[in-house]
Amino acid sequence: MKFSLNQFRRPTNGFAMPSDVLQAVLQNADFAPAVSSYAEICHAESSSATELADPYFAAYPPGIAAGTLEEAQSEMEETFANEFGQFLENASFVALRQGRPIGAIFVVEKSIWDEDLFGPFIIDLFVDPLHQGHGLGHTLIAAAVSACKKHGADTLSLRIGDGTSGAALNLYKRLGFRELA
Repeated sequence: MKFSLNQFRRPTNGFAMPSDVLQAVLQNADFAPAVSSYAEICHAESSSATELADPYFAAYPPGIAAGTLEEAQSEMEETFANEFGQFLENASFVALRQGRPIGAIFVVEKSIWDEDLFGPFIIDLFVDPLHQGHGLGHTLIAAAVSACKKHGADTLSLRIGDGTSGAALNLYKRLGFRELA
């Protein structure tokens, strides 16, 4: 889910920081390798932007992300074109089932919405509802955490919002993502 610039800002400790940002300290992160028996996990590539529109569109309730499949495709293309921050292909992954994308995690170099927030930022994590419940969210996050840690990042952040399910929020918290103080 992408947000508009300055959305959800509130002052904390003298500077503006959103109340809906969660962050994991990667030195504390200890994930098993990103392996799934349900789907193949591979690096995201711009050539998959069109196919990613379907699971992206299906993953969010109406009115939360893209309003149409065409808008979803446009958002996927914009993601790969760095419209939401410098896309980190080495930390962004796609889940494939029978060769078709069913979910993804997209990480950018830093949040374009939060000037005081540094380090890699998850701009999207989604799994087609038909394929949820197989640990793909956990696997995709583990892959991103491992890649960010391997490339020297200290933290990994994300935002929660209207499109964040209770299950996703619980997953983030189980994996060590905490609200910024």
